Amino acid sequence: MAQQGQVFVMKSNGPSGSPLWGYRYRTGGRGSGRVQRGGFVSEQDACKSLERSLQRVRRANGIGSTLTLTGLVDEYLAQHDAQPETIEKLRWLLSKAVSEFGNQRLGQLRSQEIAAWRMTIPAGHRFEATQALRQVLSRAVDWQMIDINPAKHGVHNPQHVRQCLLDDAATEEVIGSGARASVQSRDATRRGFGRSSSDKAARRCHLRPRERVPRDHRMGEPGSARRLMWVGGRGGILTL
Repeated sequence: MAQQGQVFVMKSNGPSGSPLWGYRYRTGGRGSGRVQRGGFVSEQDACKSLERSLQRVRRANGIGSTLTLTGLVDEYLAQHDAQPETIEKLRWLLSKAVSEFGNQRLGQLRSQEIAAWRMTIPAGHRFEATQALRQVLSRAVDWQMIDINPAKHGVHNPQHVRQCLLDDAATEEVIGSGARASVQSRDATRRGFGRSSSDKAARRCHLRPRERVPRDHRMGEPGSARRLMWVGGRGGILTL
């Protein structure tokens, strides 16, 4: 059973008359020795010190071998220092992993299973959900509950490729804007002005205005949808 500990207000006050805080916890189960510390000026300071003490006890007792992913997520979120909206976003992302692996002990998590689970997450949230799981399990490594992070080793997690879906008319307009922006941007630079609006519009669709597009990429059946994709670090245009 995981140790929880207790934070309390001490009977004695500080030099200014303000109350002092303390905490107590047991080193094992019922009947084991009890440790008590005091003299903290705030409840928050006492809670932080208690959590650090409990972490040492858990590592010494081998709690990492019995703690489940659900328990780890609860402990992590309880001590994670971030804005409330960030905590809620992280909790939502982690719920995807908890629903699949929540009852498994940390030592039972396997990279190949996490990699397979990752592919069940919608593409729009796949990267973030996997990163959230990695973040929590990295803390378990820091706490010496596990030796390696099973969500990192052997689990490839590339970022989602953003796409822009355009019809034929919009495709021609964007490509034309890119060609015009190549000249306008050069002229504006010579005059000392910033980037042109056409240049900005082309970049919003992930196109490099200075790139030359082969003529056969501009052709297509009337009324058909054209998909332009930003590809890799070197840049490029794919028409699907």
